Amino acid sequence: MKDRNMCFQYNYLPTVVVFGASGFLGRYVVALLAKNNFLIKACVRSPSRARHLLVNGKLGQVSLLRCNISDAESVNSVTDKADVVINLVGILTEYRNQTFKNIHLDGAINIAKACKKYNIKSLVHVSALSVDRSLESNYAKSKFTAEKCIKTIFKNVTIVRPSVIYGAEDDFTNKFAKMALISPFIPIINQGLTKFQPVNVLDVAKAIEKIVLNKKLEGNIYCLGGPEIFSFREIIDLIMKNIGKDKIYINLSFFNAKILAFITSIFPNAPITLDQLKLLKVNNIVPPKSRGFKHLGINPTSLQIGSKRYLSRYKTSY
Repeated sequence: MKDRNMCFQYNYLPTVVVFGASGFLGRYVVALLAKNNFLIKACVRSPSRARHLLVNGKLGQVSLLRCNISDAESVNSVTDKADVVINLVGILTEYRNQTFKNIHLDGAINIAKACKKYNIKSLVHVSALSVDRSLESNYAKSKFTAEKCIKTIFKNVTIVRPSVIYGAEDDFTNKFAKMALISPFIPIINQGLTKFQPVNVLDVAKAIEKIVLNKKLEGNIYCLGGPEIFSFREIIDLIMKNIGKDKIYINLSFFNAKILAFITSIFPNAPITLDQLKLLKVNNIVPPKSRGFKHLGINPTSLQIGSKRYLSRYKTSY
C-alpha cells in the first residue's frame, strides 16, 4: 500500500486526460479509471463545481484543471505528458459562444492536434449514434465532421458512438418523469415513432474503460446501444410505468412541433429545438454488423431494469 501511495506522489502511474470530466458520463469514467490506478487530469470549465470528482481517487490521484477546448493553448497546457486522452465534451443545444462548431468541431480538432504534438499514445473520442445519417441536423453534422477531421490529424483514435444515454443524473428520462409530476399531458412528436436503443451510462463508461485498458481494442468505431429497441412512445410508456403515472399523450406533428420549437427558441432551456426535431426524423439505433458491446465483452443493461432503480424516486403516495 505504501508503494502505491508513493506512485501517486511521484506520478509513476499512467496519466489520462479527461475532457468533460464533470459531465453526466464523465463522472462515471473518472470513477472507473481511478479504480484502475490511473492518474487523472479532469479537465472542466469550472473546477469549483467539479470537486465531487476528487473523492473517486486517493489524495492527488485526481486533479481538477480549468480548460476551454475551443482554445488551442488551453488544450495544449493540460495535454502535455499524458498517456491517454478522452474527449467526452458535447452539447445538445447552442447557447451564446457554446456553439456546435466551437465545441464539437473546433474543440475536437484542438484535442487531436495536441495529441499529435505531444505523442499521446491513444485518443478516445465520444461522438453519437446516427450522426452519419442525420446530416440535416447541425448537431449531427458537427459531430460527424469532427470524426472525419480528427482521424486525419491523429491516427490512433477510437470513436465511441452511443445511443441516447440514460442514468440517475440524465436529462432524458428524468425530464419526462418530472414533467409527469406537474402536467396532466405528455407531448410526443410524430406519434412517438422514432426508434432509440437507450444505453446505460455505466455501460458506456465501462466501454471506454475497456478501450483504455486494452490496446487491441483501439482504432475502431464502436456503436453502443442497449439490448432493446424502443419507439419514443414506448420509452415514455416505460417511464410512466416506473413512476406509477398514467398520463394523456398529446401528439404533435413535425409541423406543429416546429412552430413550438420556433416560439420557445428564445429561451435558454427550450423544451425542444429546431435542430433536435431534425434528429427525430432518423432512428437512433445500432447499424447491423457494426462493432459494439459484444466486441468489448460487455452485456448492456436493459432500460427497464436500469431506469427502475432511480425513477422510483418520482413515485408519490397519492
